[in-house]
Amino acid sequence: MQNEISQLLEKYISAYPKIKGVVDKLTEEEINFIPSSNKWSIRQILHHLCDTEMMLTTRVFRILTEDNPPLQAYDQNKWAVELGYDKLDPQVAILTFGLLRQRMYQLYMTLPDSAWQRKGIHSERGEITLFDMLKTYANHGESHLEQINKNLTAYKS
Repeated sequence: MQNEISQLLEKYISAYPKIKGVVDKLTEEEINFIPSSNKWSIRQILHHLCDTEMMLTTRVFRILTEDNPPLQAYDQNKWAVELGYDKLDPQVAILTFGLLRQRMYQLYMTLPDSAWQRKGIHSERGEITLFDMLKTYANHGESHLEQINKNLTAYKS
């Protein structure tokens, strides 16, 4: 399991420089482009990444310090609208995302093997281990990098 954790951690930490490398080259028009009515702009994607990383941080802290804490679900689309993702600075979002990833990566690197089996109770998914969360979030950044690249392809066509 330790080898899998190491691989997931490398995937987790590498997402930020990949995303930042793409975003730093974009124009305001590319960042704000919405490919269709049910899709997000890159600006909105960046704020989603930032906010989900904040939620992850809180959830991980609770799992590590409480026994089987409740983990409340949230409506990501409602957050995008109600929190005004389309009006917020994308550079603040990407930098915050990167800092949170670095902070969590440092924490993850110090955890004993037993910590990965600690659990929380997600309001929609039920019991979830810290290891399960790492698997999800190791792929989360990569998934949104693909979404960003699809937005750019749609913008250019």
